[in-house]
Amino acid sequence: MVKIEEIHLRLGGFSLKNITLHVAPGEYLVLLGPTGTGKTVLLETLAGIYRPSSGRIWINKKEATRLPPERRNLGVVYQDYALFPNMTVRQNIAFGLRMKGASRKETETAVNEMADFLEITPILERRPARLSGGERQRAALARALVLKPHALLLDEPLSAMDGFTRDRLRRELKRIHREFHITVFHITHDLAEAFFLAERLAVMKDGLILQVDTPQAVKTRPASRMVAELMGIANLIEGEVKDGMLLTPLGPVDLQSFSPGPPTHRKQVCLTVPAGSVEIFPSLDRTDYLWQGRLLVTGIGSMDNQLNLELTSLNGLTLKTTLSPREARTYSRRLTVGMQVPAAILKEGVFWV
Repeated sequence: MVKIEEIHLRLGGFSLKNITLHVAPGEYLVLLGPTGTGKTVLLETLAGIYRPSSGRIWINKKEATRLPPERRNLGVVYQDYALFPNMTVRQNIAFGLRMKGASRKETETAVNEMADFLEITPILERRPARLSGGERQRAALARALVLKPHALLLDEPLSAMDGFTRDRLRRELKRIHREFHITVFHITHDLAEAFFLAERLAVMKDGLILQVDTPQAVKTRPASRMVAELMGIANLIEGEVKDGMLLTPLGPVDLQSFSPGPPTHRKQVCLTVPAGSVEIFPSLDRTDYLWQGRLLVTGIGSMDNQLNLELTSLNGLTLKTTLSPREARTYSRRLTVGMQVPAAILKEGVFWV
């Protein structure tokens, strides 16, 4: 269990502001946010490198706010791996055990078992300079895990990887979490990585925690426009609330379509509209549309057999949608930039902030 309660910390012109996070025993929590938003500062505060000006930290049911890093029993893996360059992989993994006074036999057994689990036995006698990025990452994970920490803290652990290695190590992190039942606090700016790994997702920006929930809940019901933007929601439509209707650049939208709807005192509302909720050539017999009209095709692109469209209303509002491979085959020859197409927005998937 890891609990961060109302942490405040100032470093130069940057501040962590009233951070509260609870990570349950055995949970995989991912902290997502853009670069420079304070994720690493928070991780290092939890690890004991920085001492907060106020607030408390609990690790394994014991208050650890004032404990030095070596007494917190946390395994930390940084994006640059921080392996000792003058030591072999075996010596790197064994280092913490030796510092704790483990016997030579205990150390050798633990290192060999961990190397076998992470499939790095063939590289145990190499030094870090002779390792690939994936091998360095596994060695760093082995060094942290061999100490049986209360929790594993991962600081952008996959950011320096090529795509193939990154995908492989994502699966490896899932296996480690499943096999060790270890609490993981993982920070990243990569949305796909966060969604693949997180059991719960915390969204951070400018030293503030904006929302904590399951990845799916954060994606479908963002707490603010900023969260929606960080979630990569394709379309954000601003509107003014008046007489139970939301007046948008596309036209009026009935707020009774939402349950629950926005508070009655709200004057401005932003609709979050996933790309998949925007349809072209909508079915004439469906009744679950929030809006229907005509839009101008202003951009066409393709990726992974999908067709990405940019659509613009007469008053300049731009919407994005993605057609499935089947839809792409159906419509690709019919679509050209500059043509008008009938379009609609499905109620399903649309939320307000």
